[in-house]
Amino acid sequence: MKSLGIAVWGLGNHAYNRILPALSSIKDLSLVGVCSRTEKKVLECAAYWKCKGWTNYEDMLNDPSVDIVYLATPIGVHFNLAVQILESGKHVWCEKPLTCNYKNTITLINLAKKNKRMLAESFMYLYHPQFTKLKNLVNDIKFGDIHSIICRFGMPTLKEPGFRHNPKLCGGALWDVGSYTVSAVLALFPNQHVELLFSEISKKNNFKVDTDGRALLRFRNGVTVYLEWGIGVAYKNEIDLWSEKGSFFTDKIFSKPGNYQPYYRTRDENGKESIEYGENCEQFEQMFYHYLSTINSSLKIEEEYVSIKERARVMNEIIKYDTLKKILKI
Repeated sequence: MKSLGIAVWGLGNHAYNRILPALSSIKDLSLVGVCSRTEKKVLECAAYWKCKGWTNYEDMLNDPSVDIVYLATPIGVHFNLAVQILESGKHVWCEKPLTCNYKNTITLINLAKKNKRMLAESFMYLYHPQFTKLKNLVNDIKFGDIHSIICRFGMPTLKEPGFRHNPKLCGGALWDVGSYTVSAVLALFPNQHVELLFSEISKKNNFKVDTDGRALLRFRNGVTVYLEWGIGVAYKNEIDLWSEKGSFFTDKIFSKPGNYQPYYRTRDENGKESIEYGENCEQFEQMFYHYLSTINSSLKIEEEYVSIKERARVMNEIIKYDTLKKILKI
């Protein structure tokens, strides 16, 4: 397989600490360069990673050695930048969520199809063995039918929140952390229609963006799901499954360091508890390996589009329900 050239657009701490190291370890990917409006960051990264550096994104998009652009910019600019990348004939791998507007997401999918390029939304945890363990359990007849799921993701207010507190850049808890919880339960029950029963998006005083929320979902197979997310709260990052024959809990299901060893707490139908430990790995590396296995498969790419579209639909339903509830004051 030919080594594909990739460029990273956006050089925040996340890109520097997780994305660039992960990309540099993938043998079938070649880090061609980095792009940012901040010249100092570009020069530092280009020197460290021994790659090209651009402050003019058009130079990056016109570079024939770049096959893929990884978007690591604020959510609110993903749409416009992704349009330019796709129209330049390059693939787009984008930080989650792809956009904060359902129609924009559909536009990007259609544009990617038109240009025969791959578009991916980077929920990295989906490719970690910890999530594979979860999916296997859901499908294990020994565990029985799933009764309900509780999924929570929240964190204290960051010292340097950046775009996360800027409504113009799609800041706020729903898009930043709530999107993880939605993506998780949809991935556990693919191709299962899900109905939104309730949603609530709240904002604490002195904040310009939403700070917390919750939603209640029900899948066609009868599974009820409670999702909760927040910023400015104590850290939680967990999922809890309850079935007819037991229950299962695991921590740090979403964000985790590369050396994190997952643990699984299982209880049988009588409440007897057991603890099991899983394998550790760098989930961003696993994600990039998956993307590489997808990039030449029209079937896998179409599956990715279906997942992106369904995540965007449910997020849109959460917002619509909460908006209507506030209008009607109920």
